[in-house]
Order: sequence, then structure tokens, then C-alpha cells
Amino acid sequence: MAQPPIICRVRGLLSLLCFAVPAVAQVEVPAARSEGKLDQGLKKPNGFVAVFARMQDQLFAEGGDYERFCAAQPEAAKRLDIRERTVRDLKQRSDRSFAAVRERVERLVEAGLLRGIQRYWVVNGFACEATEAGCRALAKLVQVGFVYRQRYGPQHALEGSGRHQEDQRLTGLYRRLLANAADDRDDPWDSSALRVPWNLKAVGADRAWAEQGVAGRGVVIAVLDDGMMTVPALLPALWRNQGEELNGKDDDGNGYVDDIFGYDFRSNSPYSVTETGHRHGTLCAGIIAARPTRGEDPMATSVAPRAQIMPLIGSGQLRAYEYAVDHGADVLSMSYTLEPVKMGQYRGLYRLAHEHLAAAGVLSVGGAGNYAKRRPVGTQIGSPKDIPCVIAASGVGKRGAVSSFSSRGPVSWQGIRYYGQRDPRSPVMSKPDVTACNADFPMWTRREVWTGARAKRIQEVVHEDGAGYLFATGPRGNSFAGPHVAGVAALMLEANPNLPVWELKRLLESTCQDMGEPGRDVAYGAGMMQADKAVAAARAWTGK
Repeated sequence: MAQPPIICRVRGLLSLLCFAVPAVAQVEVPAARSEGKLDQGLKKPNGFVAVFARMQDQLFAEGGDYERFCAAQPEAAKRLDIRERTVRDLKQRSDRSFAAVRERVERLVEAGLLRGIQRYWVVNGFACEATEAGCRALAKLVQVGFVYRQRYGPQHALEGSGRHQEDQRLTGLYRRLLANAADDRDDPWDSSALRVPWNLKAVGADRAWAEQGVAGRGVVIAVLDDGMMTVPALLPALWRNQGEELNGKDDDGNGYVDDIFGYDFRSNSPYSVTETGHRHGTLCAGIIAARPTRGEDPMATSVAPRAQIMPLIGSGQLRAYEYAVDHGADVLSMSYTLEPVKMGQYRGLYRLAHEHLAAAGVLSVGGAGNYAKRRPVGTQIGSPKDIPCVIAASGVGKRGAVSSFSSRGPVSWQGIRYYGQRDPRSPVMSKPDVTACNADFPMWTRREVWTGARAKRIQEVVHEDGAGYLFATGPRGNSFAGPHVAGVAALMLEANPNLPVWELKRLLESTCQDMGEPGRDVAYGAGMMQADKAVAAARAWTGK
């Protein structure tokens, strides 16, 4: 008997659905769809190019997911508990996604289309070098959401160390540092007999010490810069990887050999602490956590004089981000700037990484930049300081006015994949976030690096020790505003280690002293930080 037309149509539809089910599980998407997953410059690259394959399965898949995640956390959710859950989730997503494409990726490597595979979990994906055919093959994988052209990095795997010739000398230095290590984290902190420079008074650090009894104890700040010199005032602040020994082995199984005090991801070397050369990172670390000078005229030298510094080298290196999280960093201080105009879609990769970092309990901070005179309005604040969850600090000198070079906002995410119009806020966002000090205050450095034109910047030598280190009025730049924020964050986290990153940022901004135009503006942000008020607010916080 002939079936009624409606039944035939239903059966036909069911057969189509059954036929289509396997297509969902297929490895590749049609070429027409895959073209939209290729970043600019990848459709006809010249030879091998550095790329990053962002997988579809992300904790935060699009603009607004981070904000929704923050809002969905239970009342009084603890930062470290959220961190544990988040990191576990991120790593599981990475494992699942790569397992699904491993066979195809290995075939592409064997065919000579890919090389140097480096997996990541802070953003679910992997970096590599790829030919044009390799780029197109990656874009066809259903698990891959987008293929970025790496404009900074590289993020793909590097071979060997760039410091083989230095290793023996630096190993000797590390042995001496370990033998003479001094841990003062639990020592009492009394600032009553110290001279306090104007910059520490301006951000309220002295009041936070005296009134709130905080000095940054138990807080680890990862300083992602050019490394750190063995300045005496900084050695007690040096973080120590307790799972690692100096023996040429990867004792803690983290993939890095002899990473006693941090790591140099630029050279694939454990030596991020040296006797000379790391002037910039040393200054930034000194503002955060250097110990006071000694002698007849002792002086306070940092915002958080009991915090710990984890020196990392490798601006924009996602491996450094992951290392910081895995080894307990609470704050990531960054002084580098990636130019938004040149980054293209690659900006979106960094935004996702820093949103994941924030969910994992790491506050990212940095200076807003020094480009007010060199870039048009709207492009002055570079990545990653242009990311909403990252704190960008404007800078003022001793007179209290924003520096002429200090980058102004706003920033725009218009046209950036996964963000733009889908962001719950406007694609045009107000930046910077807060104001700190960026010039004309004393900083630790070494005499031998102050030569030539730089020597003219020394206005006053406040203190000098027998090893050739001095405490002098230093250079200018918003690189030095960011570390003030990191230091204040350390004071807040000592007062309340449970404080989630987004609450820390909110409380810090809400307790600022307004500057410039009334209310928040694109030059000063929320205004000058007031550490005493921020710490009090952090201590009082018990939940949203």
C-alpha cells in the first residue's frame, strides 16, 4: 500500500538527518567556510609563517563571556578556589581538543606543512610554523576556530638555549644566590623610622603600611620584563621554585630545567637573574618589592616591601603566562606594549589569554604606554593594556600632572573577531584605568648602566653600597607606573587573599582619588590610587 505523502516526507527528512549526523563529526569543514578562519596574510604566505590555531572549545568563546563568568560566581567565592577550578577546566579543554586533531596534525608535520608544534592551555590551541597549504589545512579542521598569524612571539617551539656559553658562569651565580638566600617574608615590617619618597606617599603606600599593617606578605608578582639584576635590595624578594634543584634536571616535571628563580622564555634558558644587563626589569621589580636602604638615612624603596618577585623574560609569551599561573603568581606585571594597529586579529588572542588569566586568579597590570605624542587618539594604549580586564596605569610626575607622553584612551575593539559589537559594553572603551607615578622618584639600579646620555638623568644619588649599586632618581616612563599598581594589588591581596581579580580591580578603581576632569576620564582613568583605602575595602569585602 502506498504511504501517504506526509509520511514519505517525514521519512525523507529523517533519512536526511541520519545522513547528516556523521558530517558533524567529520574532521574537516568545506573550503568555503574554512577561508573565513584564516587571518590576513595567511592565504598566500611566503614560505613558512608563524601561526596560532585557536580551538573552538574555549572557556570564554566570545566577548561578554568573561563578564558573565564573573557575575555567575557564587557569593563570597574565593579567588584560589576559582583558580583551581578554572585551571583544571582550561587544561582539560586543551587535552580534549588536541586529542581530536592529533592524528591530522602529525600527518601535516610528516608532509612538511607544519613544524615546531607548541600546545597551550591559557588559550586552548597550539602554535607552529606553517606553509600556505598547512594554514589552509588547519583552517579546515572543525575543531579549529581561527588561525592567527603570529605578529609577536614566536609562540612556536624553540630549540635549545640562546645562552649556552653563559651557562657555566650563570650556574655559579645561582649557586651563590642559593647559598646566601635570605627570606624575610615573615619578618616584621616597621616603616616608622624610614624616609618615604613622594611617590609612595602619593599612592598611599605608607598609610597602608601604618594603618592596615600590610606589606605584601605571601603575594607573588611575576615581572614579565627583561629579567632582574642581583641588586642587594631585591635579593630577599626573589621568588624561589621549591620544586627545583640546580642540577641540570627538570626536578618538578614542569618542562623547564633549573628554573630556580623564574625563566627566560626568549632564550629558553633558566637564567632570568644576572649580575648585569637587566636594567628595565630591575627598576620595575624594585618599585614593587625592593627592601629599604640601610645606613644613616634609611629609605623605603617599594610599595610592597614583603612581596616576592618572580622574574620572567619573554614579552607576549603565552608560555610565560602559563608558568606564572602554574607556579602561584598572584599578579602579572608587564611593561611591554604590542601596537594594536600592527596586531590585527592577533589582539583577540591576547584578550582571551588575559581573560582566562583573570579567571585563574592572576591580575594583569601595566603602564598605559608612552605614545601620546606619537600615535592618534584611540590607538595610543597598546595590547595587552587595552584589554578590559587588564589594569592600564597612566602616569604623573612629582607635580601631579599627567605626563605629556602618557597614553590616553579610549580603546576600540571594533572589527576584532569574537569581540566588537558582541561585547556587552561598547566596542569603544574608556582607558586608562588608574593613575600612578612614572618619574622623578628614587629607584635601585647599577652605576655601570648609567653611562653616556643616561647619566644626565641622575638628579640625586640617595644611597650607594659597596657593590656598585645605587639608589638614584631614575628615568621617566609609564613602565614605572604599572609596578606601582602591582604593589598596591599585593597589599590588597595580603589583606584578603580570597578577593577575586574582578573585585580587586573594582575596589582599586572605586577608591582612587579623582584627578583631571570630574569622574573617570581618558587621561587619568579613575584617578590616583589610594592604597590605604583600597586595602581597607579589600579587607572588608566578604562577597558580592
